[in-house]
Amino acid sequence: MLSIRELEKGTYIKIDGVPYEVVDRFFRSKQQREATTVSKLRNLLNGSVLEKTFQPAAVLEEIKLDEARAQFQYKDGDNYYFMDEATYEQLSFTKEQLKENSGYLTEGMTLKIKSFEGTPVIIDLPSEVNLKVIDAPPGVRGDRETAGTKTVTLETGLLIDVPLHIKEGDVLRIKTKTGKYDGKVER
Repeated sequence: MLSIRELEKGTYIKIDGVPYEVVDRFFRSKQQREATTVSKLRNLLNGSVLEKTFQPAAVLEEIKLDEARAQFQYKDGDNYYFMDEATYEQLSFTKEQLKENSGYLTEGMTLKIKSFEGTPVIIDLPSEVNLKVIDAPPGVRGDRETAGTKTVTLETGLLIDVPLHIKEGDVLRIKTKTGKYDGKVER
């Protein structure tokens, strides 16, 4: 059990049998009353976000998610398939569940999958991934005050902004938290 004062960003809780991740929380006080806690919660089963207000005396059920190492196997349409490295069980996510994380997945990549009561709900990507550029327009230098950038397409279909000198075939290091270019990988 968890009191409202202990509620932190990144905590997993269960409300009416549904698992949620605390995305954000802040205290709101009104004159001559105790402060309430307003929390932004992300539903781990469908990804929807809701805002919920808790009274000071509220007690929540904290949950622990099961964690397993898995390898990304393949993509079939909008479905992404992983294999649990311990049990060899096949797990799947839809593109809707993965959201922007799908742009960082390459076949054979090992990552962590968190599950709630046997249902996979979250993938933990590595902090950075190396992806090959498959389409890069020519970089045109011109009169500008700052360094120029262009948008390239990576092997997973992800589009990112990079410096003008990047060309097709280059392998780039991308930060998964921000989706930003972090350098060119030398071969």
